[in-house]
Amino acid sequence: MSADLAAYVQATAGLPWAWGKQDCTIWVADWCVLRWGIDPAARLRGKYDSETGALALTSCGLVVAVAPEIVLPRKVIPSEGDIGVIEFRGRQVSAIWSGSHWLFRTPRGVGMTRCAALSIWGD
Repeated sequence: MSADLAAYVQATAGLPWAWGKQDCTIWVADWCVLRWGIDPAARLRGKYDSETGALALTSCGLVVAVAPEIVLPRKVIPSEGDIGVIEFRGRQVSAIWSGSHWLFRTPRGVGMTRCAALSIWGD
């Protein structure tokens, strides 16, 4: 994992979970701001503060909800630091590719998995 990504994960893993402020989608969007200077969650920030609110905004599916906001090219194979949407335990979640695993924010910190991505964006 790159030093920049490792530092981001270390700095944010222990932050308290807060829907709409520090959840899986905002966590990935904050990474995008740092890495590329873009905020794919700008339209979502301040629009929800609960799981119910997040589900209402993404009822069409997370990929469908966020894809129009991400100006990065879609990819088939991720490179380290790229972002994606994965399915984990029956839920679509935003994630960052570490180079070997998908990293995603949970209420208890950062999880990781090697599942296939539903969609990938990056440079």
